[in-house]
Amino acid sequence: MHGHSRRGFVRPLLIAALLGVATLGGAPRVALAQNDARLEVSLPARPVGGSEGPSFAPRSMLATRDLRDLLRSGFPARLHFRCELWRNERFNNTIDAAVEWDMVVRFDQLSRKYEVFRLVGEQATRLGLLDTIEEAEALLEKPFRIMAPPMRRGRSYYYDSSVDVEVLSLSDLDEVERWLRGEVRPALRGDRNPGTALTRTVRSFFVRLLGGERRHYQTQTRSFTAE
Repeated sequence: MHGHSRRGFVRPLLIAALLGVATLGGAPRVALAQNDARLEVSLPARPVGGSEGPSFAPRSMLATRDLRDLLRSGFPARLHFRCELWRNERFNNTIDAAVEWDMVVRFDQLSRKYEVFRLVGEQATRLGLLDTIEEAEALLEKPFRIMAPPMRRGRSYYYDSSVDVEVLSLSDLDEVERWLRGEVRPALRGDRNPGTALTRTVRSFFVRLLGGERRHYQTQTRSFTAE
């Protein structure tokens, strides 16, 4: 990134992260809006298969002090979305389709700005370069609409959707750089190697800071009839 060696960059990040952990451990942790975190899903006016589908807006996903401190230390946050289309059946509901995509927020230590990216399939798009975390979160929360999967006219359906929020570990930093360059991106697909003992130790701090390996939010729409 910007012609700088990642090896020389990771060590200061590690020191900063550990110092941040020590500081947080000695002070009250303030949750900015943790209880308000949720995923909002809005149905289109006309539910027709193959046309305009539901829109997704994550709310308050970055609104905890711990997560913001980790972002400032250079560790990207990943939001993984999954939307499932379920068909209502008499005895057993059936999943007809599923769509997945990712969003990544990171703080660039060189430019001192926040970057927000969306990854759909093999297409990575930078949505913006922001000065503050509040601006980054506002951009993250803009509704994103997907295309509706094929549906049978007159049948009853509903969407079951979720988002997982996690902080990428030290072993993922190089993978993020490769992702931003358009190369193969196993870290964002979940094919992670176990990493070094040091990496696993640092990741255990993340687990404690975030209250778990991941934060999972799920929501289900009302049933609707396909036109």
